[in-house]
Amino acid sequence: MDIRNDVSQLQKLENCSIIEGNLQILLMFTTGAEDFRGLSFPRLLMITEYLLLFRVYGLESLRDLFPNLSVIRGTNLFFNYALVIFEMPHLREIGLHSLGHVLRGSVRIERNQELCHLSTIDWGLLLPDAVDNSYIVGNKLAEECADVCPGILDVEKPCAQTVVNGQLDYRCWTSSYCQKVCPCGAGSACTASGECCHAECLGGCGRPRDSRSCVACRHFHFNGHCLPSCPPRTYEYEGWRCVTAEYCASLRKVSDNPRDASKFVIHQQQCLSECPPGYTRNESSIFCHKCEGLCPKACKVGTKTVDSTRAAQELAGCTLVEGNLILNIRRGYNLASELQSSLGLIETITGFLKIKHSFALVSLSFFKNLKLIRGDSMVDGNYTLYVLDNQNLQQLWDWSHHVLSIPVGKMYFAFNPKLCLAEIYHMEEVTGTKGRQNKAEINPRTNGDRASCKTQTLRFISNITESDRIFLKWERYRPPEYRDLLSFIVYYKESPFQNVSEYVGQDACGAQSWNVLDVELPLSSEQEPGVALLNLRPWTQYAIFVRAITLTTAEEGRNYGAQSEVVYIRTMPAVPRDVISMSNSSSHIVVRWKPPTQRNGNITYYLVLWQQLAEDMELYVNDYCHKGLKLPTSSADTRFSDGDGPEVEQDAEERCCPCSPADGQLRMEGEAESFQKKFENFLHNSIIIPRPPWKVTSINKYPQRGPKRRRDLAAVTSPTNASSVEPPPPNHTGAEPKPDFQIFEDKVVRDRAVLSRLRHFTEYRIDIHACNHAAHTVGCSAATFPASKNSVLLRWQEPRNPNGLILKYEIKYSRESEEVTTVVCVSRHRYAKYGGVHLALLQPGNYSAKVRATSLAGNGSWTGLVKFYILGPAEEESGSFYILLTVTPVVLMVLISCLAVFVFFYNKKRSNDGYPSGTLYASVNPEYFSASDMYIPDEWEVSREKITVIRELGQGSFGMVYEGLA
Repeated sequence: MDIRNDVSQLQKLENCSIIEGNLQILLMFTTGAEDFRGLSFPRLLMITEYLLLFRVYGLESLRDLFPNLSVIRGTNLFFNYALVIFEMPHLREIGLHSLGHVLRGSVRIERNQELCHLSTIDWGLLLPDAVDNSYIVGNKLAEECADVCPGILDVEKPCAQTVVNGQLDYRCWTSSYCQKVCPCGAGSACTASGECCHAECLGGCGRPRDSRSCVACRHFHFNGHCLPSCPPRTYEYEGWRCVTAEYCASLRKVSDNPRDASKFVIHQQQCLSECPPGYTRNESSIFCHKCEGLCPKACKVGTKTVDSTRAAQELAGCTLVEGNLILNIRRGYNLASELQSSLGLIETITGFLKIKHSFALVSLSFFKNLKLIRGDSMVDGNYTLYVLDNQNLQQLWDWSHHVLSIPVGKMYFAFNPKLCLAEIYHMEEVTGTKGRQNKAEINPRTNGDRASCKTQTLRFISNITESDRIFLKWERYRPPEYRDLLSFIVYYKESPFQNVSEYVGQDACGAQSWNVLDVELPLSSEQEPGVALLNLRPWTQYAIFVRAITLTTAEEGRNYGAQSEVVYIRTMPAVPRDVISMSNSSSHIVVRWKPPTQRNGNITYYLVLWQQLAEDMELYVNDYCHKGLKLPTSSADTRFSDGDGPEVEQDAEERCCPCSPADGQLRMEGEAESFQKKFENFLHNSIIIPRPPWKVTSINKYPQRGPKRRRDLAAVTSPTNASSVEPPPPNHTGAEPKPDFQIFEDKVVRDRAVLSRLRHFTEYRIDIHACNHAAHTVGCSAATFPASKNSVLLRWQEPRNPNGLILKYEIKYSRESEEVTTVVCVSRHRYAKYGGVHLALLQPGNYSAKVRATSLAGNGSWTGLVKFYILGPAEEESGSFYILLTVTPVVLMVLISCLAVFVFFYNKKRSNDGYPSGTLYASVNPEYFSASDMYIPDEWEVSREKITVIRELGQGSFGMVYEGLA
């Protein structure tokens, strides 16, 4: 029962003792407290489903409104809740002092800023099995409430005490009413004097141990008795009472549509409004039986006009339409899916199908099971299928997956400007109507005259796939008139199966299941167009096609276009993230990582590979006997935090940092936030009444992979790359070939690994793959590596006139607010290779650095300080945004300048083409007569001065029309 907007609607509850269904009281914004004074419904004892209160202004308590409500059964729940009190701004107390049992579901009481007496209610007495799932937040703080139960001041008998969360306290609904605590045990019912009721009673009873005096029944009610199950030859109805077959047969389904007012049925000892899915009933029987295949459902409609999704819903589930269907749909939202859910099961139409003025339709594929239009009655006595004036209709059906028969009658197509004739002629072949229609009934001038029917197939040239993006390129389309090509549109969507059509899910009102991306033409005529599809899901198959947008006219030979076929591309698997490593001994490396953000199933293990890298031959070039020449060192990854194991030893006194939340806590917080959003979406949706893939099956030992170039640089790779690419080593003439070391591997089930038996002070390459149960067939994820994002490349120009040869450079840098200064020596060879130096493994923050050169004459002067900033983890994602803000104005200025130059030269050329330069003078042609000499007034013409205007008649084809006298 839905009560909203007006307090007078509450009169529907008059004389109700049991509500078979739910009770929703909501959206009363103009009511005040005086509107609810005197309103009471004492006869209401039970609600079989749920009770919902939402935004009812002026309602301060339910104490007087429902004084005897004892049981909420929860047979159907509101998002897993049997009692929901949400955003009630004036509610001060719940006050349901007779409520003793909530049989199924839990309670949600949220965002009621004046609501008190919540801490004095023991919800475990009402719902002993679901108290942990209750959600009571955002209400008035208990410290601000005067939650005093009766009897505290010794004026009357105090309320019973129970223990909640380890605290013993009095239990009451209001300051005047205690909460019922039955001494007979949890979930039991008692009389007002505390005597135990019958075991089948709920909410109390009039006499102890009498099943005929219960307020409500625990299981079923029949002939005044509460019973554990229904007697023979009776059937369960609404989950709480037993009825006979005769009573069930007399019931009718309540519906706004008279056609749906069908009889009730019996299925598995239950009296239901209709048979469950997969079952049907015969007209001669009240019992359901299992269907052989799709359950038939005949709908007698006469001549049914479908002009909205609501009208289409009246045909939901119909497989046989006995009558005629007329579609006249001009607007709507998400039409394709809505119409398919309502009309998609129709297999046969006994009469005709007429589609006219349906400007919102792009395709008829929502009739996905339509196989026969029988033609018992026809449009104008001739036409079984009549398609007239559908401005956006582009496809009839996908004839590669659809078969339709029209045994009698003709087809008529007219004024469908985007429906190509080839589509209609193909339908003639499939339906067997070829030869029945003449040229006037399928008019080539009014069908397809605004469509690109001469479509050329676009071919994709290349694609590069990563875990969250796909880069595509396709051939450049060259229409006969190059100026007709405007741009391209790329359509893509997730597609687990390779069976989609471009028209599936589209309508002319803008709703479609495809994601759409506009692609401008490349500036160069020789460059192939392309696009990057971003923010995709890892290891997900996408259906993609591209369409050229061209100017189309009704001129012969100008209605051409281009479109690709639908292709299917699967993104790469997600890789383990945030990988860090640390050596805690001379022969061990500890590696940690986090699971991929989006997993392909359950991860069963991680495959860890490691390989020793050859030493950098560059280290042998320098003579380290020279005084002051620093030896190369290796830095540990400072991001590696100490864990719960013994692998990492850290001095707690030297390194103190705030404790970060555990992964389990973060996951619970994320799930709670997600659940909150789902509940609010469900609430608003409920109350609103609407108007060939890459894979890793075995690990190649990467013989071509070159070793890393320097010990003091951590391996860096993008987390989206499907594989790693090492830069080729430079050619050292005469250098010794570098050896290939064996690759070791290990399977681990945790998010960490300890690599042992390693060579001391040696650099290793480590790859980590996430694998699921199907890794032996589909392979593991791409590799991820221990990486450092906190690095910067500092570059500088060499001195123009140095004092002799420059031997080295020194970089001195420090972090602001820290006194520690670090000096890095940059050899001549390193500077020649990189033009500067990489500073890696830096903590986030502001830094300053300066450089000086050392030549044959000694150390030079330090340069001025250069400041730079290392982003923190939360700031890395936003860095590209600031780059975009910087680059965009520059690009726009360049484009505007180019456009201005182009327009200037174009106008200059146009003004000179075909016209003589200089001033043009007009002269009278002596062969022509003057217009004034040739004009002779007609006899019906009247001079303006002789006309008297009487009144205005209206707008005509050539202007305003007046009545007057001449």
